[in-house]
Amino acid sequence: MFHHFQECIMKRFRSLVGAVSAAAVAGIACAGLFLAMLSPAIAEEYTVKIDQAPQDATVCEGQTVTLTVQASTNFPNPQYTFQWLNAQGNPISDGGKYSGATTNTLTITNITQNEAGQYTVVVGVSNGQVRPATAIARVTVVPGPTVTQQPQDVTVCDGQIAAMSVQVSGGLNVRYQWYANSVPVPGATSSSISQTATAQMNGLQVYCKIISDCGEVSSDTAMVTVETAPTITQQPQGGTAAIGRSYQISVQATGTAPLQYQWFKDGQAITGATSSTYTITNVTQNDAGRYKVVVTNRCGTAESQEVQVQAASVEDEAIAAGFRLSVAPTPANSTVTVLVTSPVAASATVEVIDLSGRTVGTIWNGMLSGGEQKFEASVAGMAPGAYRCVLRSGMYRLSTPLIIVR
Repeated sequence: MFHHFQECIMKRFRSLVGAVSAAAVAGIACAGLFLAMLSPAIAEEYTVKIDQAPQDATVCEGQTVTLTVQASTNFPNPQYTFQWLNAQGNPISDGGKYSGATTNTLTITNITQNEAGQYTVVVGVSNGQVRPATAIARVTVVPGPTVTQQPQDVTVCDGQIAAMSVQVSGGLNVRYQWYANSVPVPGATSSSISQTATAQMNGLQVYCKIISDCGEVSSDTAMVTVETAPTITQQPQGGTAAIGRSYQISVQATGTAPLQYQWFKDGQAITGATSSTYTITNVTQNDAGRYKVVVTNRCGTAESQEVQVQAASVEDEAIAAGFRLSVAPTPANSTVTVLVTSPVAASATVEVIDLSGRTVGTIWNGMLSGGEQKFEASVAGMAPGAYRCVLRSGMYRLSTPLIIVR
């Protein structure tokens, strides 16, 4: 360059005797070359480069968070500076839960949800004019699990599906385990549980335990109520209804209350016959027929067997039950022999009534042993006439004619 400068000077000298315009041009060129020789080289631009940005973090509330940055620069022998900024963009200082606020690693202990957000680190060089660099990491803080929707009591019929569910907020890596009467239910590891109800499940106390990396919580306890459809445990019985008397048909059934009953005669519903016992008052021949009852509740229906009820006179009923009565001799004078047959041991009386139905005397009162029984009775104190000798035993009544003569 000096050679060129010398040549420029010589040309300048020659320009003194040359044209003015040529001298001016040469002078300008020479001055430019001189300045170029004297000016320092333009400085290279120095920058910081982020080699490894801090990683986003998702942590549980109360845990410790560590953010680390790695950087480099083209500036020789750099002395790095670091400054971490919080989610609000304010510089962080060491102290309390913060440490490393001016190093490449920031540590936050016992972090809360209020401290979640975007953290920024500014990396510079203190011993030179170097363009700094920034890096960002997002910190998400997850609270412990909270039950936001509790399981509810459930009432179902035997054989139906009993289902419960729970809703949860918060927690990391949330898992579920359902319990019935404090015993884990095998396979019940989701936010809901459903099983086919059985009578044995009635009264179960069910709850869900929610486990997560951020802690665990248990739901409220809910009850399972299993209702059962009606089952007839004692069928109605047919029989003979005595005309003029009352007659009852009954049924026994189990099942979840309330149970509703409806009696039928010859396939037609009987108005008002809606209890477990149907009573026919003042039986007539029209009450004879086929009877059944249907028992219902909200879970189902049970229908009894159909039974036949016959209508007969009181004495026909007694005969049908196995009672027999005879008196001899008739006509009688002072003593009669009474022969009674009873199907079972039972108390009984034998009376004498006149044709108006008035009792004129009791000729026997005692306990029938069951089977045939004979005894003697006196009618000597009764006036001559036509009478009936009447056997009464419980609901049964049987009579036979008796003539007394003198």
